Amino acid sequence: MKRTLVSTLVLTAAMCGQAVNGGTLDFLQQTDSKNIYLGFQLYNGDLDGVDGVGQDMSVLNATLGYSLVGGISIEARLGAGSDQLDSLIQDPVSSYMAGLVRYHYTWNSNIMVYAGAGLAVRGHSSVIDVDDQQFGAAVSFGLNLFGNDNTAVNLEYFAISGDERYSSIGIGVHHYFGKY
Repeated sequence: MKRTLVSTLVLTAAMCGQAVNGGTLDFLQQTDSKNIYLGFQLYNGDLDGVDGVGQDMSVLNATLGYSLVGGISIEARLGAGSDQLDSLIQDPVSSYMAGLVRYHYTWNSNIMVYAGAGLAVRGHSSVIDVDDQQFGAAVSFGLNLFGNDNTAVNLEYFAISGDERYSSIGIGVHHYFGKY
């Protein structure tokens, strides 16, 4: 599982490097870096197996987003979960990658609610006796409470559908490099 994720990341980095050298990503020069936001969350998650047995997990999630227009943004998420904190980074029980389209609404420049939907692929280690990779729909519902113009405490519900349904509730931080 770890080798698959590492090789995927290396291949993606190589392809992006080649695309930048080849000039195919020239449109990025026209984009505004102030539309980018990052998030880090710690979730308490539950993975429901096919046989009805659930597994409680701690999950680390990283979010990279780009605000488009009118409260709409796109997000990429990467997460890893384990039932033991010492194996969360080294050998996670479950990991996922997700892409979402998100809509947010902001009150008084300090409270933001949002909902997102998209697709996810989830992989499992050999600890869980299920299929190695699964695809499913992903949804998120969250609340950002801004302490300043760019950084917010984040509360979120995140779920991935499929035979082994995953759901989680978490807390974290979102940082916006510009106005959201």
